Amino acid sequence: MANEKRFIPSNRWFPTNLAARVIWFQNFATQFAAVAASLGFLPADVASVQDDNTVFQFLGNDADASADAWKSALRQFRIIITEFGIGSPTPAFPANPALALPEVIATGIFQRLIELRDRILAAPAYTDEIGALLGILTSTPGPTPEGELKPTIEIFDNHGDFQFKADVSRKGMPMFKIQFARITDADNYTDIAFGSSNPITVTIPPLNPGQPERILVRAILLKNNEPVGSPSAIVQVTVNP
Repeated sequence: MANEKRFIPSNRWFPTNLAARVIWFQNFATQFAAVAASLGFLPADVASVQDDNTVFQFLGNDADASADAWKSALRQFRIIITEFGIGSPTPAFPANPALALPEVIATGIFQRLIELRDRILAAPAYTDEIGALLGILTSTPGPTPEGELKPTIEIFDNHGDFQFKADVSRKGMPMFKIQFARITDADNYTDIAFGSSNPITVTIPPLNPGQPERILVRAILLKNNEPVGSPSAIVQVTVNP
């Protein structure tokens, strides 16, 4: 399997983080169903996209969240069963999440997507307006005015100690800051880390020590310690004890 060819859509038209990809794929499936016939595609093409999207939504939303929650519960069980004293109540072992694919599909979601995009672009009735609707237009590289800069943020290694690591695209700016908000107070963002290189380790003050928490995270570019452009897309992150 290590030598298998891998297919990843270009980041010039396809998002790079899972949360954004889930949103992108849902829009693509919805819009493709609306314009497929006018472009000469068959109902089977629409059905294939719908099935791929159903599985992608499941993997990117339900399965991912359930796996995170189970891993957090397993970690908490391990802490209690190993570190608490004799006589402490023994917790129930966390039940495995009951996960099952909503559709059985062949491997190759991204390869099918790449090839379908090529077919769409080659369709006689294709226009850039349709491309924009589907989200498949290639971005044109070039300098972006500072006021229009928007960083991207990717989160990884959020495995414990209420920490995670982040990569932030600086877009030519010297620094950035990371902010977070509680799910229950989604409009109240707090500066939590500043960086000038990647990756950066972020530690979140726990709301309830010993309990995992899902928070909202975003990045903002800085120049001369002043914000530049607009904040990144918001990413939901689970921080674990």
